Amino acid sequence: MSQHPSQHPSQHPSTEPGLRTYDEADGFDGEIGRTVASSTPAWRRPPTPPAGAPDVITIVLDDLGYAQLGCFGGLGGRISTPHIDSLAQQGLRFRNFHATPLCSPTRAALLTGRNAHSVGVGMIMEYATGFPGYDSVIPPDAAMTPAVLRGSGYATMALGKWHLTPEAENGPWGPFDRWPLAKGFDRYYGFMPGETSQWEPELWEDNHRVEAPGRPEDGYHLSADLLGRAISWIDEEKAVTPNRPYYLYLALGAMHAPHHAPPEWIEKYAGAFDDGWDAVRADTLAKQKELGVVPRDTELAPHNEGVRAWSEIGDDERRVLCRQMETYAGFLSHTDHQIGRLLEFLRESGRLDNTVIMLLSDNGASAEGGASGLFHELSYFNRSPEDVQQMIDRLDEWGGPTSHPHYATGWAEAGNTPNRWYKTTCHEGGTRVPFIVHWPAGIADPGAVRSQYAHVIDVAPTLLEAIGVEAPAEVAGVRQRPFDGASMAPVLKTPEAPTSRSVQHFECFGHRAVWREGWKASAIHNSRTHAFRVGRPPELTHDGDFDADVWELYHLDEDFAEMRDLSAERPELLNELVDLWWAEAESHGVLPLDDRGSPRLLDPRPRAMEPRSKVVYAAPVMLGASSSPPVVGRSFEVAVDFEAQTGDTGALVSYGNSSGGFSLYLLGERLHATVAYLGREEFPVSAPEPLASGSHRAVLRFTRTDDPDGSAPAGLSQPPVVGTLSLEVDGGVVAERTEVCSNPILWNVAQGLQVGGDSISSVSSDYRAPFPFSGRLHRVEMDVDPGSAAARRGPDTAMVRQ
Repeated sequence: MSQHPSQHPSQHPSTEPGLRTYDEADGFDGEIGRTVASSTPAWRRPPTPPAGAPDVITIVLDDLGYAQLGCFGGLGGRISTPHIDSLAQQGLRFRNFHATPLCSPTRAALLTGRNAHSVGVGMIMEYATGFPGYDSVIPPDAAMTPAVLRGSGYATMALGKWHLTPEAENGPWGPFDRWPLAKGFDRYYGFMPGETSQWEPELWEDNHRVEAPGRPEDGYHLSADLLGRAISWIDEEKAVTPNRPYYLYLALGAMHAPHHAPPEWIEKYAGAFDDGWDAVRADTLAKQKELGVVPRDTELAPHNEGVRAWSEIGDDERRVLCRQMETYAGFLSHTDHQIGRLLEFLRESGRLDNTVIMLLSDNGASAEGGASGLFHELSYFNRSPEDVQQMIDRLDEWGGPTSHPHYATGWAEAGNTPNRWYKTTCHEGGTRVPFIVHWPAGIADPGAVRSQYAHVIDVAPTLLEAIGVEAPAEVAGVRQRPFDGASMAPVLKTPEAPTSRSVQHFECFGHRAVWREGWKASAIHNSRTHAFRVGRPPELTHDGDFDADVWELYHLDEDFAEMRDLSAERPELLNELVDLWWAEAESHGVLPLDDRGSPRLLDPRPRAMEPRSKVVYAAPVMLGASSSPPVVGRSFEVAVDFEAQTGDTGALVSYGNSSGGFSLYLLGERLHATVAYLGREEFPVSAPEPLASGSHRAVLRFTRTDDPDGSAPAGLSQPPVVGTLSLEVDGGVVAERTEVCSNPILWNVAQGLQVGGDSISSVSSDYRAPFPFSGRLHRVEMDVDPGSAAARRGPDTAMVRQ
């Protein structure tokens, strides 16, 4: 890597009088005599950033649609995001910027500058398969931007969502080779999987788990926590090395479900969406034309499949739907407020002008809420639809700690205006995302809108060129492959600069597209995965048959919203682009195509926990879902040897939370056991007699009573796992309950087994987390019946968080 002279004395000890330094590659430059008096010391010179190198902040929002920020339409001016809008007013907006259709692939492409499949992240971590494009292992010859910048003298920090560590390595014991610190970040604070509760998050600091610094009843919210951490880290870094530049990767949990926001932020939007999503879409397109973020001749596409006209929806359901969008809008404005805290800090400290801030979404708005939305998004991943009355009954809880909500597809469609389809598809609704670059010291025409085509793989080479860092031939002794992306730095400086690329391919769950010089061929793959998202009847699907897909052809340079399919008029061009897609797929690791959802979880693979039917714990432990015994859909029992005295309380053992899980706990001098089902219902049993002081053995036993080998029901819905829950104390059954329901496919995204407490979000409403056991635990044995796993998991839908 080329080194640049610097004017930063705090970074260069050589500027101190009498201090000699040397480059390590050149060898020691001092003198060694027989004694220190006859010797001259010299010190290794630290990496040197370019003179005047800017600070860099990359902000990634999650599942944010193209039209939801105020500066990209704000849903017809209904959503207020003044702080993010200020970045656009003083920077550049890109109206033709693209991500991949899914979160982990976009993050891998963003941080490496290579296509996601090319670096093994063609799918989310949980759905890894044993092929180079999908094994979830980013190779060392595709170093991330923080590793490159750290080698050039930058301080580096990652905050928020990671979702780039293979499942087999995602446990408290590592290995940590593919955690943030091993990928170039000096520090990390955030959550490892694809989502977490904003109120009760599962958090990690560097390589160890930590408790959230507050509880929801105290006003804690993850977005505020992350921005507070960002400000503190920058402040501390600049206090010690004021001239050393930094790279901050800020990947917020917002706007991914669960849509959690303080009630006062939700109430700001009371009534704002009462006119429904049809009116919102029309108003949004008009606003976008006014702002210049769509061409003036852009038309509004018909509804996506499965989205109803607002006039067809009854008043009761409208109440629910409006509350969903009010909550989402409050969540977004609350997020904007937190980002505003960071901008104000930078402004007051005089550092804003020479800070490169890039803000983008990882994909388009999500359709995972279905036609009517969900109070608990795990209902979607368990194929268990909610009815409107269930949502009405809990409307006052929407957005709070007891909810895990997601809005309806009609709102996602509005959020992607004017683009068609959603996250996971390769049409523009899945891939065209807002992108803002703010850098007063490096942008000559603030407030402008760029129309050049660009992709998330272009960000890394653009950043390096803009700040004057040469892409290294080697990182950590490993020779680096070239970037797949191309620098957009000329576009930052010159409005008329040409688009830096000519071809870009896309793929996700079998959906496919390729763009070449303004033309795009796209295909929706009609798998059950897609059908469940959009409400398509299963008989219209063709799982595994990719030749049955219908390719469409669009001239995006003249048809921004993919309104006019030209495949019939230009069949030769369409065939040429389809052939190009196959060539790109073969050369970038996209093959083999795989449209499966949850069945990928059953493939043989490396796992964080080796398969076995019995596990023994002798001390308190807290595990994530991926490193916990696989109990979902199975019969199991947990036996605990412990001592308790009068007045002791706490969870002896718990698994998951109210979204799905179980708990064995001592409360009110009695033992209790419960199973939680999809945040809808708890099935508790309780010992009738107080527990005497002394040593005891308690057993929680869940036995399936339905048919685990039964075939999947017709259609796409999935019934709960049903069984008997019993509580045994000192050899005798003291309580039992039949017809106990449990989640059929997924209990929880993050929380797994905990021995000695229920620390993050509680399973039972009888107590609040962390509920540590105050007695003494001796031994916990967990036996799982491997033969009772639910075989009814059909090849249907993506059941793990994206």
